[in-house]
Amino acid sequence: MKGKIAFVLGAAVGYVLGSRAGRERYEQIKRGAQSVWNTEPVQRGVGVVRTAAQGRVDELKAAAVRVGKGAVAALARDDSSTPARTQAHRPGTSGAAMSPDPEASPAAAAEHGDETPVTGGVS
Repeated sequence: MKGKIAFVLGAAVGYVLGSRAGRERYEQIKRGAQSVWNTEPVQRGVGVVRTAAQGRVDELKAAAVRVGKGAVAALARDDSSTPARTQAHRPGTSGAAMSPDPEASPAAAAEHGDETPVTGGVS
């Protein structure tokens, strides 16, 4: 908390002192900063940092693509090798509870007068 108070206090003091210095002093500081920024040593350092950062960004992109492809491949393997789970696979339930077609349920068959016996449940 003390750090936040010190930061706000420093920003306020800097604002007051900066506003008293006026526009001329601001422009003078700006010109000085630009002249330092445009020197050869600083620009070489900027180039080194830019190259290193771009390399890390490229590595991160490649890693993200690799992980994404692995996740999709794992999901595809999991979906194709795992049988569809229904209520019929669980003990004590019938397969009709998970039937995708409501007309295929025993109750629907009885309503429509279908006399075909319904089997498939585990008792």
